[in-house]
Amino acid sequence: MESALDARLIAADLIRNLRHRLRSPINHLIGYSEMLQDDAATRGLYQISAPLTGIRDASKSLLEFVNDTLDLSTLEAGILDPEMIDIGLRSTIDVVVGHADALSTEIDAAGWEEAVPDLQRIQASTQQLLDLVASVVDLSKMRFSDLGPMDSEFEAEAGLASEGGETVATAIHEAHPQQVEVASLLVVDDDELDRDVLYRRLTRLGHQVSLAQDGFQALEMMRQAPFDVVLLEVLLPEMTGYDVLEEIKRDEGLRHIPVIVLSSLDGIDWVSRCIEIGAEDYIPKPVDPTLLQARIDASLEKKRFHDREVMYLHQIEEQKQRADDLLHVILPDEIVSELKETNQVQPRRHDNVAVLFCDIVSFTPYCDGKQPQEIVANLQQLVEGQEELAVANDLHKVKTIGDSFMATCGLLHPVDNPVLNCVRAGLGMIEAAHAHPAHFDVRVGIHVGPVVAGILGRRTYQFDIWGDAVNTAARMESHGVPGHITLSSEAWRAIEAYGVAESLGIVDVKGKGKLEVFKFKEWRPEAEPLAVAAGA
Repeated sequence: MESALDARLIAADLIRNLRHRLRSPINHLIGYSEMLQDDAATRGLYQISAPLTGIRDASKSLLEFVNDTLDLSTLEAGILDPEMIDIGLRSTIDVVVGHADALSTEIDAAGWEEAVPDLQRIQASTQQLLDLVASVVDLSKMRFSDLGPMDSEFEAEAGLASEGGETVATAIHEAHPQQVEVASLLVVDDDELDRDVLYRRLTRLGHQVSLAQDGFQALEMMRQAPFDVVLLEVLLPEMTGYDVLEEIKRDEGLRHIPVIVLSSLDGIDWVSRCIEIGAEDYIPKPVDPTLLQARIDASLEKKRFHDREVMYLHQIEEQKQRADDLLHVILPDEIVSELKETNQVQPRRHDNVAVLFCDIVSFTPYCDGKQPQEIVANLQQLVEGQEELAVANDLHKVKTIGDSFMATCGLLHPVDNPVLNCVRAGLGMIEAAHAHPAHFDVRVGIHVGPVVAGILGRRTYQFDIWGDAVNTAARMESHGVPGHITLSSEAWRAIEAYGVAESLGIVDVKGKGKLEVFKFKEWRPEAEPLAVAAGA
């Protein structure tokens, strides 16, 4: 039983290979005759139509003979007549030769020199078929009548080549007339004439076509340039079409590209293997151009859908990133992280937080008589400088209120001496305001104490702080002296070891009553390096 099965497998392999070798030149004959017929009609050379039609029809007869005769069941049954096969094949090929000779005469008479290379390809393909006749006759002499009944795999294989023929192609053409979507295609085939036929057919449809003669070249080209569809021959030297297909599907950058397998090999096992690996479709050679275009259009539609999906996902990711970036501009990083994880931010009390207010002196009179563009541009330049000073001294900007800049130190993470940092930042803000082209003057107020921090709003988030320390810092600024920093007694005690201050006496602070306030004058010479180090 095993020897019978082995014999059948050997026979099936012989038939499959011979059918493949015969179909390639038949494919060339049909392809070049049809393309020449189209070109002749375009040039008005209708007298050339008859020999071209004869070549095409005789070639299709040869294809039917190959499909119907070279079959395991007929070979196994022993019903093939080698002599009749020899006569049938040679007579049909002779018809092709006769039409090719007539075509040569008509081309010469018409002076159509551009058609000569295609005529030579037709003649070469005809000779290739003649060289294969002996192999077909030898195969027909083999006998396998003792092999037993065929299994379902070979029964399915027997009629496969006729599937998807002219009737199917015609139906597709009628359903989708002239619907051609231009695409970038890659043809992978080691047969030069097969590549040429496909290239010319597809470029006539408006496609951009690139050619590769083996799998290695194809993969290199695919990694260097984008393609919409790959047309892949199975039988390739060194690296088979299956290997190429598997490599494409393993590569994240290539796996989305549709692959249509084209081959003279037939058999359901070949087809299923290609589909299992990931091919979009399998079309036997000779390839019907209308059927091929329909399959390309279907693959393009699928790829376009995939490309749109990727584009939409990319746009969504970009929008999410923009929203995330904006959120980080509005809120501190720590607050953003909490908001993302819990969809809310718990309000918290924070002790020993220094609060700084920096306000422009006489800003309202400054705005009178000036254009809005000038006002906003100058204010923007000043605030950007204040933000840089805040970051440099480990302060967190809370917000701007009109022309007032509000910041804290020690709120988001502990700082050894938050008031010291605020004083250093405040001195920098006063200096920057004086150096501004608008020659602004500012007051700075600082207080230290506990605050409550949290998020307000649902549509527009606002991270804010509340409490007595905030109100007192605001009062220090409003009671301050232009061009100087004003500190509460609590704030002054936090830095008195580093600096010199002048008491402004007891002032009546709204909401707080009578408080002593201090104007910072300068760093103590012996303590200035320590102040810088403490604030760094």
